[in-house]
Amino acid sequence: MVVIKPFFQSLKKTFFSKGFLEFCLLGFVNCFNDSLFSWLAKLVGLQKNAAAVLGYLISLTIAFFLTSKFIFHAKPTFIKWYRFLLSYIPNFIIFFLVTFITINTWKFHQFVGTFIAAAAGGPITYLIIKIYAFGKKND
Repeated sequence: MVVIKPFFQSLKKTFFSKGFLEFCLLGFVNCFNDSLFSWLAKLVGLQKNAAAVLGYLISLTIAFFLTSKFIFHAKPTFIKWYRFLLSYIPNFIIFFLVTFITINTWKFHQFVGTFIAAAAGGPITYLIIKIYAFGKKND
């Protein structure tokens, strides 16, 4: 019990925080930016998969600058940007697995499955970005 209580207090401090709420709100902005830039890239003639990747990378770069400024109040650097991008690899894996299971196996509607996948990956991504990309262990 001695170890469990501090662990749950730490989780509460992390996920019931202004920073986590801002991260979630920024996720909506990032989703819009991804859709917009993917659509624009396809509109100018890029193949749809290439357009999706380009839109994703542009939206992640914008998300990095917004996260740096508004959530972690950190100076953006190349190494932080690189770590930020690497931090999204687990998110992608979780997103892919959860969407595959919910949509293909459990036959959920695509919107519902995608929403569940995004919700599942968000907290883990926040922790990885907070600790790995921005080095904030105790904030």
